[in-house]
Amino acid sequence: MPENNKLQGVRVAIYTRNTSIEQPEGRRLYRDVQVLKEKYERMGYKIQGIYSDVGCHGLKRRLELNRLFKDAFLGLFDVVLVWDLFSLTSNPTDLSNIQRFLAQYNVELCSATEPFDTSTPDGMLHFQWMVELLEHEHLACKRDISLSSLARLIMTKGACMKGDEPNAEPCIESVRPA
Repeated sequence: MPENNKLQGVRVAIYTRNTSIEQPEGRRLYRDVQVLKEKYERMGYKIQGIYSDVGCHGLKRRLELNRLFKDAFLGLFDVVLVWDLFSLTSNPTDLSNIQRFLAQYNVELCSATEPFDTSTPDGMLHFQWMVELLEHEHLACKRDISLSSLARLIMTKGACMKGDEPNAEPCIESVRPA
């Protein structure tokens, strides 16, 4: 999300949906919307619109997501805020396509529970790792690990290796105490 001193005029759209047939229709939607709306309004953001899909359908059948796309095209908001990436879609390809679609209209995609910033190369790499890990999100949730944390862990471990050098050793951060 933009820095605090830039909040004036930042228009936010909240998107949420039921992510499972087992969830009572509307229950999670109401909770997510209320929590996100109250939290981000207190922080100074202007909530421009709320988009909530009740059903657990594919992208084409989600009426509110399609309305969100049309409104992004019309320039009605600057940021799409979701609870987590899994609540937007569980399909990694769809998630990448959604992020690219929004970016072409200068709309930032943000998660309230998974901090990432696609405006920098490192932030985009972080997002791409999250997309790759999306298929395993349920496994991560069972262990109380967010996609963001898991992606950062992978990025950190990768950065700690010196590469293909013959004497490659892990950096100090990856050495475990005895």
